[in-house]
Amino acid sequence: MRRLLSLCLAPFMLLIAANAAEAGRWRYADPGELGLYPVGHSVFEAVDPARNNRTLRVEMWYPADENRLDGPGTFYDFQFLGLGLASPVAYEDTAAAFEIGFPLVIFSHGSCGVSFQSTPLMETLASHGMVVVAPNHTGNSVNECIGTGGPDPFLVVARNRPLDVSFLIDLMLARGRDRNDEFYAKINERAIAVVGHSFGGFTALAAASGFHVPAEGIDISPDPRVKAIVPIAPASGILSDAELQSIHVPVLLVSGTLDDTTPIDDQTTRPWALVPSRPFYRADIVGATHLQFANACDIGKALLDIGVKVTDLDRLGLDYVGSCLPPAIDISAVREAANLYVTAFLKKHLLNDSRYDGFLTPAYAVTNEPGVLFQRKDEIQ
Repeated sequence: MRRLLSLCLAPFMLLIAANAAEAGRWRYADPGELGLYPVGHSVFEAVDPARNNRTLRVEMWYPADENRLDGPGTFYDFQFLGLGLASPVAYEDTAAAFEIGFPLVIFSHGSCGVSFQSTPLMETLASHGMVVVAPNHTGNSVNECIGTGGPDPFLVVARNRPLDVSFLIDLMLARGRDRNDEFYAKINERAIAVVGHSFGGFTALAAASGFHVPAEGIDISPDPRVKAIVPIAPASGILSDAELQSIHVPVLLVSGTLDDTTPIDDQTTRPWALVPSRPFYRADIVGATHLQFANACDIGKALLDIGVKVTDLDRLGLDYVGSCLPPAIDISAVREAANLYVTAFLKKHLLNDSRYDGFLTPAYAVTNEPGVLFQRKDEIQ
């Protein structure tokens, strides 16, 4: 009977193996372009009972089934004045792709930001076969920052952010194990990364280092399920030297040379010197500012179109003139470079796909990306 059962299961296991391979390693696509999958998008609310029912508004991007694109085009709702951004790529609440075993990426927005602040990157990663989940960090999202109550205190926010990441990993892994969930078997539990911008860059680092402030009772351990991190324009100064020195997963640092919010010196150079991870990559985009790694220009343009003044945008933290108008570098160039390097890095280090390693070299940047100063460390010095 046992032998018969094994024989019956063999074709099914072969199908799973084939689909898992197709979902990950074997579907090669140029990381500088959209991948081979259509993109699905959905919004849901997640409640963490372990933290007094802390509630997060969460957006998710995922590889969609090209044969069942029955949802409308996605509209990223600003959640005020009926404004938003129409996506040229994503379909709302459409069916997920049939394959299994997609990598999971958690994205963490900047301080007073929003979950859809970096949609071109989120859509690109989903098109390359990754499930991307991005929360509004309650207490530090745009809703609180422009409201009368204001954001939560700094250390409360810093404590909550890595805990939000671990909670969403728990949630998505549970969905991947639930036979009644659309994402059953679609999450590769061994291929999890955290990407974050600004304060979200701290969040990505903290997911791998932990975060400890004994005097305030903060003692957060690193999440061992996180296998790679991408801090973008990171606020790394929040972490101690010891915490940075404890990071051993692959790291890609992405920064802008004209960032005066989290300047390369020392918000990038310090982790570059201290983190012992190998390989360790760094991509400095020449001429890029802090907000060009987000959707600030798109959001700012939508607000200007309804009569909001540039000075009001500045009060909202949107440096529209400095980041979105000449002589600032074209934001599309910043996005293209960031998307390429983040995609190649995650395909290499979540799926061990060596075909993407060629993009992660100084020689490639010199020849193909002259606007990027690229470095990598392969050996402990």
